[in-house]
Amino acid sequence: MIIIENTENLAGVCISGDYNDLNKLVDAFYELAIDEDSETNKNCIELSTRVLGICYDVRHSYQGDREVEFVYNGMDEDKMSFHSMIATKSNIYYKCNYLYPEMFFVMLALNKLVKLRMRELMKTKSYYNEAFDKNIIWDDKIATIRSFQGEFMKCVQEVLTKASFSRWIKLMNSEYISIEEIAGQYVDFVNIEYINMSKEKRLKSLTSIAKRIAQFATDRDYCEIKESVMRAAKYHGCCESDISISSNQYPEEIIW
Repeated sequence: MIIIENTENLAGVCISGDYNDLNKLVDAFYELAIDEDSETNKNCIELSTRVLGICYDVRHSYQGDREVEFVYNGMDEDKMSFHSMIATKSNIYYKCNYLYPEMFFVMLALNKLVKLRMRELMKTKSYYNEAFDKNIIWDDKIATIRSFQGEFMKCVQEVLTKASFSRWIKLMNSEYISIEEIAGQYVDFVNIEYINMSKEKRLKSLTSIAKRIAQFATDRDYCEIKESVMRAAKYHGCCESDISISSNQYPEEIIW
């Protein structure tokens, strides 16, 4: 199973699992991804592309390029004797870290992508009680994504008060978030601001960070960044997603 835990300094979360767990997760992400040639959901292509960034780290983790750990698998001497076999008592789990603001964005984006997949599977314009549609209720890709989101939810629940968590879960599942319209440069901006905070300030800022991502359109920094990106894209004759902001420089090392 996928395990998600808070990192020591609350820079983000640690995602871990065995090879099959992580491979299944990557498959689910790609199944939900929007094809670059899609006309129906072309407004979500950039959103989908950024979400797939998490697959880069997850894939590299199970390829052995990140951390590994041994996890007790329940095997003991009595079981080995009963089955007349010699087996390892631990499984290898692969691990990677992901920033908290980016994870907030990913959770909102996954809600959008899951909704698009549900509507595609239903093959109908009626969305009433869609979660229990016969083509959706046992869809393994949606189940994998929801399990991933549920694990992250528990991390947030660990560090927020009951009242703050209640507000956070309501915010993250609002029907009125057009996350597909967010400028990726703004997510980078918030990520870098968060990296530069102390552990104590990160803890105090989690709900406000989530609010800034979910309600990006009303944030003053977002409006300035969006305007700059639009001007630059028009000047260079390119897509807004191709514009990079010089001040958005990630540090070479993050104290997780």
